[in-house]
Amino acid sequence: MSEPATYGPLVESRCPQCDYKLTGAMIAHGVDQKPEPGANSVCLNCGQLLTYQADLTLRKITPLELRELMDQPEAWAKIEKAQMFIRRRGKFA
Repeated sequence: MSEPATYGPLVESRCPQCDYKLTGAMIAHGVDQKPEPGANSVCLNCGQLLTYQADLTLRKITPLELRELMDQPEAWAKIEKAQMFIRRRGKFA
């Protein structure tokens, strides 16, 4: 199995939940796609679910976006697994 692709540096952004400095992205669950506006991400520090904006900075997802993700069982299971790992590990800062 190959290592996941890493894309960075990206536009520096801070997590709107924990203020952690986010400067790069890593591909998750085998989808080799660079971040683009509307793509989802998870803060590596606190697990907050985020979305890339037009300028590739990050914002919290909206309630509608959250419902749409939750309607995709396979994708939602992967997001929950990532959030659980991050929250068990604890914050970096």
